[in-house]
Amino acid sequence: MVREQIARSWQRSASSGLEPAHTLESASLRDVDRRSRLLAAANPVLDRMENVLDGSGYCVLLADRDARLVDLRFGTRELRDIVFGVGAVVGRSFTEEASGTNSIATTFELRTPLAVRGDEHYIESMKQFSCYGYPLIHPVTKRIEGVLDITFSAREDNPLLLPILAQSAQDIQGRLLAETRSGEQRLFHAFQHASARRRGAPVVAIADELLLENTSAAQLVDAVDHAALRSLTDDAVRRSGVVDSLALNSGVLVTVRWERPVSGAGVVIEIDVRHRPVRPAATAVPSAKPLCVLGEPGTGKSTTLARLTAARVPRWFDAADLVTTTPAAWLTAVEDAVGAGGDVVVENVHLTDGPVAHRLFELLESAQGWFALSGSTRDSTEPEHRRLLSLCADTVELSPLRSRRHEIPDLVRAMMAELGARAHFTAGAMSALIDHDWPGNIGELRREVTDAAARRSVGDITEHDLVRPGSRCTARSLTALDAAMRDAIVHELARCGGNKAATADSLGISRTTLYKRMKQLSIQG
Repeated sequence: MVREQIARSWQRSASSGLEPAHTLESASLRDVDRRSRLLAAANPVLDRMENVLDGSGYCVLLADRDARLVDLRFGTRELRDIVFGVGAVVGRSFTEEASGTNSIATTFELRTPLAVRGDEHYIESMKQFSCYGYPLIHPVTKRIEGVLDITFSAREDNPLLLPILAQSAQDIQGRLLAETRSGEQRLFHAFQHASARRRGAPVVAIADELLLENTSAAQLVDAVDHAALRSLTDDAVRRSGVVDSLALNSGVLVTVRWERPVSGAGVVIEIDVRHRPVRPAATAVPSAKPLCVLGEPGTGKSTTLARLTAARVPRWFDAADLVTTTPAAWLTAVEDAVGAGGDVVVENVHLTDGPVAHRLFELLESAQGWFALSGSTRDSTEPEHRRLLSLCADTVELSPLRSRRHEIPDLVRAMMAELGARAHFTAGAMSALIDHDWPGNIGELRREVTDAAARRSVGDITEHDLVRPGSRCTARSLTALDAAMRDAIVHELARCGGNKAATADSLGISRTTLYKRMKQLSIQG
């Protein structure tokens, strides 16, 4: 009889698209910050555990607040090779969606100590192990900071492991408290130093449970700005950064510089007011060279093209129209426009098939007039698409919204002004918008803002009025591999008109794997 906790974990694993035959190799890998607060607190305890278990068939695994492995210690080299062989390496994601039922993933899910023995594991390759997991809960914030785990051969269980694990976890939690107090004290000193050096110019310090600002900063930034500033600085690996232009909730345009004086303990932010309008009425200067605008679906390619061609009167064509018209008729219309020597804009060239892209290349290569293209990716797998884009001397690449969350408040204000809405988003609602990953980019954000304004025409729009922003995707810090995977799926879904069977076939994966990846990467469709 399977324990209820285990049975429910199996159900969660199966519903995420994971299959028992899958391996850990498909779970994402990410660089680990060796200077993190968790590792600083855990390292002495892990050293002690490693000495105690030396020569035995046991290993200690530490996962962080994202259920990602950040350290492994082994009693023997043989056990290390076995554990590495199943894919349990530093940086590997160990959520239930990625690794199924085990004492890291399921402990992380339940926030309670748990043993998982042999056949209770969901993934077949892990049934050779048994393991104990203990959640690491921060004494102050009460948030989970990670999971401490002891893993061993399913044949070598030892009841003494539980008290060793519990005592070690409690020691790490105590050191976390000390590290937090020490880190916040150093953050406070860095804040004071920056304020003195800048002679009262705006300075803000932000940590998990700490917000410091000098008088000039308090007069300049509000709760919405705090959320936007946090979004700039949540990369655990980078130590500093600069944003040349950020519009505050008041409409003031500023330059922001931030630095992390202590890894994992918050950031000090310096703010300089810029002396020019928030949205200058700049006139688009027409480019004399062919131009392409690239970006994920919804990033604003059409809007950007319209702005860049404002001084021209081009003929517009959209490859998406090939769904409702024949390629021959569509190409004839393009040929007539090009032959007349006028300016031409062709949108969504990634939606053309090989023969159409080839013919479009021939037409534009000999064009006497100016032209511009848009597409959803620079690194198309289709050689004809790459040839087509190579005709463009200038390229504008639009970043996905998840990479520029700090712009969301300003975008929302502009959208509300366009709608003529009299309601406004509360700080809590704006924070929810900033925290969401927006796989549909600006287009999805616009739909959310429009829907919220329709539901509440006046007064406050709170987080309870929102539909799309829910639990935050753990991929806020996507690896390059994850980002590339996400881009490939989003672009292929768009190319296939949302048909998941065709998308899976085109990507060479099963529909189950596609659904699983879409859930992991917060891709709607």
